[in-house]
Amino acid sequence: MVTTSTSSSTSSRASAASNCVLTAITRWPCATCGAALACAFALGGIGYAVAGLEINTEGWETRGTVIANAYAPLGVYRESSTNAGEPRDRRRRARRRLLARGDQPVEDCDCDSDSDCDSAKRRSLLQSTASTTCAVQDGSDTTFMSSSENLNVIFAAKAGVDLLSPNAMADACEFFEDAIMAASGYSMYCARDDSCTLPLPTGENTGEAWKWWGLNSATSPNAFNADDYARCQRAYSYATYFYSSKGYTSCNDYRTNSALQASLATAKASLVACATGKAADDNFVCSTDASLPYSTAALDTFFGVGGVDNLSYTRGYLPNKNKWSGGVNFWKGVSESGSASSSSEYFTVAWDFDDNSVREQVVDEKLIEDMALAASAIVVILVLMWLHTGSVLLTLGGVVQIIMAFPSALFLTGALCGISFFPFLNFIGVFVIAGIGADDCFVMYDKWMMAKCRCLPGANSRTVAERCYWDSCWAMLLTSLTTSAAFFSNAITPIAPIRVFALFMGGMVLFDYLYDITIFAALLAWQHDRVIKHDISGKNSVGSWVLDFWGSIRRHRANKNAAAAGKPAVKEGDVIDSKRDTRSIEERILGEKVFPIVNKIRWPLVLVLCGIFSGGMYGALQLDTPSDSEVQLLPDSNMLTKFSYYTRSVFKSSAESQVWVDVVWGVKAVDNGDQLDPDSKTTIEYDTSLDLTSAEAQNWLKTFCTDTQSNMAYENGMNCWMTAFDSWLGVQNALIATSGQVTDFTTHCLTSAGANAAALPIAPGSFYECLYLFATATSYYNAQQPLTLGFYYDSSGTRKLKIIGFQFGTDVLWTAPVGNLETSYKAWEAYVTEQMAGAPDGLKNGYQASEAWLWMDTVTAMRDGAYVAAATTLGISAVTTLVSTQNIVIMLYSIFAILTILVVVVSSIVSLGWTLGFLEGICLVILIGLSVDYVIHIGHAYAHAARQSGATREESARHAIATMGFPVLSAAFTTLIAALFLLNATIVFFTKFGIVTVLSSIYSSFVSVVLFVALLAAAGPTNGFGDFSRLFSKKRLEKSASLY
Repeated sequence: MVTTSTSSSTSSRASAASNCVLTAITRWPCATCGAALACAFALGGIGYAVAGLEINTEGWETRGTVIANAYAPLGVYRESSTNAGEPRDRRRRARRRLLARGDQPVEDCDCDSDSDCDSAKRRSLLQSTASTTCAVQDGSDTTFMSSSENLNVIFAAKAGVDLLSPNAMADACEFFEDAIMAASGYSMYCARDDSCTLPLPTGENTGEAWKWWGLNSATSPNAFNADDYARCQRAYSYATYFYSSKGYTSCNDYRTNSALQASLATAKASLVACATGKAADDNFVCSTDASLPYSTAALDTFFGVGGVDNLSYTRGYLPNKNKWSGGVNFWKGVSESGSASSSSEYFTVAWDFDDNSVREQVVDEKLIEDMALAASAIVVILVLMWLHTGSVLLTLGGVVQIIMAFPSALFLTGALCGISFFPFLNFIGVFVIAGIGADDCFVMYDKWMMAKCRCLPGANSRTVAERCYWDSCWAMLLTSLTTSAAFFSNAITPIAPIRVFALFMGGMVLFDYLYDITIFAALLAWQHDRVIKHDISGKNSVGSWVLDFWGSIRRHRANKNAAAAGKPAVKEGDVIDSKRDTRSIEERILGEKVFPIVNKIRWPLVLVLCGIFSGGMYGALQLDTPSDSEVQLLPDSNMLTKFSYYTRSVFKSSAESQVWVDVVWGVKAVDNGDQLDPDSKTTIEYDTSLDLTSAEAQNWLKTFCTDTQSNMAYENGMNCWMTAFDSWLGVQNALIATSGQVTDFTTHCLTSAGANAAALPIAPGSFYECLYLFATATSYYNAQQPLTLGFYYDSSGTRKLKIIGFQFGTDVLWTAPVGNLETSYKAWEAYVTEQMAGAPDGLKNGYQASEAWLWMDTVTAMRDGAYVAAATTLGISAVTTLVSTQNIVIMLYSIFAILTILVVVVSSIVSLGWTLGFLEGICLVILIGLSVDYVIHIGHAYAHAARQSGATREESARHAIATMGFPVLSAAFTTLIAALFLLNATIVFFTKFGIVTVLSSIYSSFVSVVLFVALLAAAGPTNGFGDFSRLFSKKRLEKSASLY
């Protein structure tokens, strides 16, 4: 009795709550709608106040993993101040020194010998030499200057072309001097030679062109002043330097002067021999023509290797100034206008600043343009919503429902989760939620209209709502929970933009659902009670046309036909559709026209479903990871995309050529920053146990360098200042022995016996002071920063070293398959771990890190995250479907259909040449969220029908396609049409998202409405077979007079 009473009480409370909700929706729709809107505005306001809304495109790397934590402090240390408080550009790749010696600016020179840095310093002095009289510009100070202020121009040879051939050199020279440097306004932004005084040399002129003398002013290049004349500097490149250094005056001399051509051929032969020697031995001493010097920054990776003597890529630098005072916008304009484009038959050209600032400016602008395009796609969704409902009110309600989900999701991520980072991906969420929101609106509207058809004519909103509201809420709750869970599952990926996007999208889906069952449902109930009056009277008004366009047409035609037949007009109290069918037009078309065809060929369609799954699975398994670390935002054909790729990958000095490993001591492998905010870097935690002063530690470090160079480093590639320090001691000791002078060396570099140190080890008390002398006397780098930067004074005033970092070359490239990178990483990890186990006290906490490992970790995290998210979504879909249908068989069929959709879409993008990169991974995240809804709707409708007593497979499948087919097809069509707009976007992510959405819409609708229905009609469960609720009880089937 107690149990019965309790059960009855619970049922009464649930019924009372249900009545309250229905009363709020149908009796007080305006108040319900207003309350929901007020809540949405409040949530959005709180979210904006807490987190703000600053779009960010950074953060495309893992945070919080073992590999990421190892690199985090090293990355921060590399970005720290070098001198004068000037931070390094954090976008600059870590230099791979084995491939970039001797051609870095002095402030960035990473020298492996004194002669390398001395050479760089001499070039610097040449470049800064001032002249008080005007001189003919001959380019005698030309070098390859890599600076964030200078424009970097890259030439890519066409098939079979040698860029060192006379014709190609002539065209490249003319590109600089007659095209790009002749761009209108160039003299405003060029870097100028040192000022001079008149008179000008013979043949020199004054004016605005780059090669003429003018006032050294960025704002008034033609306002001459006899005391301050200057001229734009020449471009620094092989093509512009070689002919001028040989005494020639025209680029055309490459084509016409046989002596210049002969000199070029001789110089090229020497350059090829130098490149070949360097490829075999990095210490090879070259004897090249000074007019065509060996430079890793200007020679492509394969030049001089394996018999290749054609130069396929080269570069030059255009000295600039005022970069951030209009220079970036100027060069962006030049790029877009095409006024400096190359039409050479020998090469194509790509250019930008070293830090890709022009590209970033273009990306920012294109993002805004493409977001506007996405907004126009949303307008299309709204138009289609109006065509579906015929109601301006419901269309506006759908708009409000969709829009308010955005700020509400900001409340979730900003206020509740404390995330201030807002990736640009979140804006694509507006488009995604527009499609999902339209789907929810269609489900609510179509179920309402079906219920209206089944009610007595003239039934009010409360009567209709009692028949359909909770069924609609339940159906949408299942799909919303599944979709949001699909997005939330991607939050396991340790990449900030993806993690935040997953949380944001999952939140938007849930809030959209809440606003659909409140705002949209309340407007639908309010409209129903107004429209029903027109149904009863048979008369139209302005309001009826606004609220019920298609119903108004029907009433207009009915009155017109009645008048034509001479029948009396519809009287007050009559119901114009009192003899209507209890099924909607859409139900009749799908149930009576489409389903018989599907049912007739159901078994062939089942075979088609299995075949599509098998083919899709095979294709999906071919999905590979990318070999490029760039998050590409502009198309492949864009010049700025090509420039970025060339810079990273094609030159001997490219950052993504050979992988280098850092072995580091003195900093802890932790990331204590906000891992959901790319701007929140870790604070370096120094290891206070670091001590390399003991004789054992000094000898161990020296031995570690030589052993690692021999056993692990590729071609003995190493940057270890410890071995150089050991050699320096011997050189300095010999100099002291010869001169007999007393210097700082004789004071600080002593052995334990008090003698001058000729080699390691040094007396522990003298070690750091002697090492500091070495650091200041040379230009060696330590952990990618000048060695001098690593020193500090402890509390007792003793100088110490806070970090040690040695670099070793590996035998893999950045562009190698991820599997190769993983193999190399594991080998280095095992080696370094073994070495640290035998290290002396003070050196046991060393570890290895590499930017390449971070890239590898990011790619594998994206790959594994996509797989885990897909598996998680399928699991959640299984649970949701089981709860929805209460049938194990339907659940299994649904999972099979969902998996078919996923694999066939993935197989399609593989056929398009896609890899599982960052943007593709995000598209798959969205795909997973979009693929489950339609199948669950159909499965739920079939299960509802199959639970009726005596229901056959045919009847249940007919019921499923008739009741849910049109909402599913409407949602798919709406999303498809809107996605077509995105195919015209510039940003690669938008176009790829559009492609995935189009494919998903087509495959999801076809599989759900045709193949899945055919499977249910052929082998769907009946008479309670597989019904989960009947496995543990003898629950009887429901009775129903009619299913369809």
